[in-house]
Amino acid sequence: MLELKLLRSFVLLAEELHFGRAAERLHIVQPALTQQIQSLERQIGTPLLNRTRGRISLTDAGVLVLAEARKTLEQAARTETIGRLAGRGEVGRLEVGFVGSAGLSALMPAVLRDFRQAHPGVDLNLVEMAVGPQLAAIAAGDLDVGFIRLPPLSLPGGVAVLPLRPEGLVVALPAGHPLAQLPAVPVAGLAKEPMVLHHRAAAAELRSLIDELCARHGFAPQVVQSVPQISLTIRLVAAGLGVSLMPETIACMAVEGVVYRPLADDDIHYTLALAHRAQDAAPAVRAFVALAGTLAEP
Repeated sequence: MLELKLLRSFVLLAEELHFGRAAERLHIVQPALTQQIQSLERQIGTPLLNRTRGRISLTDAGVLVLAEARKTLEQAARTETIGRLAGRGEVGRLEVGFVGSAGLSALMPAVLRDFRQAHPGVDLNLVEMAVGPQLAAIAAGDLDVGFIRLPPLSLPGGVAVLPLRPEGLVVALPAGHPLAQLPAVPVAGLAKEPMVLHHRAAAAELRSLIDELCARHGFAPQVVQSVPQISLTIRLVAAGLGVSLMPETIACMAVEGVVYRPLADDDIHYTLALAHRAQDAAPAVRAFVALAGTLAEP
């Protein structure tokens, strides 16, 4: 394996074609430079210089080696730079998970925007996943961070959660529904209403929260349709299939025929949070988590 020091010395000598001047640029004595060039020639197995009457020139092999040596030194410098930047979290790739409702909040887009501005060399790969699969993927190292909702049904060992922004639930109602005339809907008023809710496989935490909320008010939700996507849930509400409970962030989705009302008598929270490995030492991950925490501050 050729030493970079020998290649660097050869390149400088090829530029100067003078041992004295090249040695001066390298800040070494001339005999040391001569030994380095001879060592390089022995390793390669062929002369790189013509030495005649006190003048030196490159052999045919020397010309070819010079071109490759310059490429090698450039790549070595690039490797050093990338390593230094990566150590500061300025280059690399982050795998970012998110639940669908997080993408509708103002906070997640703001975190992604500001992180890209501060770390333009870091690629962000966004993957929409339910909370449970996100947490499992973070624990396994397949995701670096994930925008999830609290409370999770379970939290794998080694995964930390940073609460970002609490929010309540809202009721999505067909525009002509009698409850739509109220400024806020009592939970008990939903007891006999047909409901369109997220499928448990897509939002197990939300369904568990809704079940708990309804149970506290003495009833179980009458689910007429389970739906895997937020957009379809809202469309089915607009079509009059039923009412729905969802994070208040969803109220930003204006759909003709649908109105949103807060709950009148419950303070239940479905908090947006950021999950990550507790002991992750990657600078980019630490920077992302710190930025999310800063932007979430009131």
